[in-house]
Amino acid sequence: IVDESVKTVVVDNTVEVEFWNSIEDSDDPEEYRIYLEEYPEGKFTKLAELRIKKLDDPIPDLDYGDYHALVIGNDQYKHIKPLSNAVNDANSVASLLRSKYQFNVNVLTNATRDEIVSALSTLRKTISSKDNLLVYYAGHGYLDKDTDEGYWLPVDAVDDDFVHWIPNSTIINSVRAMKAKHVIVVADSCFSGTLIRGIKIRELSSDYLTEIVEKKSRTVLTSGGLEPVSDVGGGDNSVFAAAFMRILNENTGVMDGHQFFTTLRKQVMMNADQTPEYGDIRKAGHDGGDFLFVRQ
Repeated sequence: IVDESVKTVVVDNTVEVEFWNSIEDSDDPEEYRIYLEEYPEGKFTKLAELRIKKLDDPIPDLDYGDYHALVIGNDQYKHIKPLSNAVNDANSVASLLRSKYQFNVNVLTNATRDEIVSALSTLRKTISSKDNLLVYYAGHGYLDKDTDEGYWLPVDAVDDDFVHWIPNSTIINSVRAMKAKHVIVVADSCFSGTLIRGIKIRELSSDYLTEIVEKKSRTVLTSGGLEPVSDVGGGDNSVFAAAFMRILNENTGVMDGHQFFTTLRKQVMMNADQTPEYGDIRKAGHDGGDFLFVRQ
């Protein structure tokens, strides 16, 4: 005599196992949710819950390395027109990077040429090949139209005298020499677009993150192209800095440089007559990676 109740249990369990076998390698959390709906007391319930938790985690479990930042803000120029918000921008950005993203931050305010170049040189000596570096500059910039060379202007810069200016070539050489895995230069200054070479935008996925987290990147995000930009318009910050910090605050997981730029560009263009740009730094050793902002 066959016990029908036992037979039913065996059949149901077989169906459950077959269903589980069909989804156990899936990267879609919805399939595991369907399993839990069908078999709330099933054999693989705990495993399904763990899979859902892992797949829903906005921060994939990868080795992102340590994060460092050099943040520069110049207002009090000695020989040219002072700015209003660059120092406040620098301090606000630095605070956010420390508190929400666990960056080790060095802040320079109203910095001279020697101080900026020295700080870059120190980073070159101390940062490892597993680290990430963000260099943020808020201050005056200049474009020499005769040579197509862009410059950062420290507070000791003199108009029409190149002695204390910092040319793009110095920044590029410093970045090229860095051992860091990922380097991004964020420049909120006039004519900063001269640092950029175009870069292809790709869709963010877990496979993409796994790929680019290992590849070297040397990128730059600028507040504008080859035009003047404003250091006001965002309350106590520039329009660019306000958008930059807003996006960092709203991010809850991992955001790559392309995603960041796409969101920031729209916000800045809606509030100012300037167009941010993003790309790899010319001749600085970019190798297909991208900077990753990882919320902590």
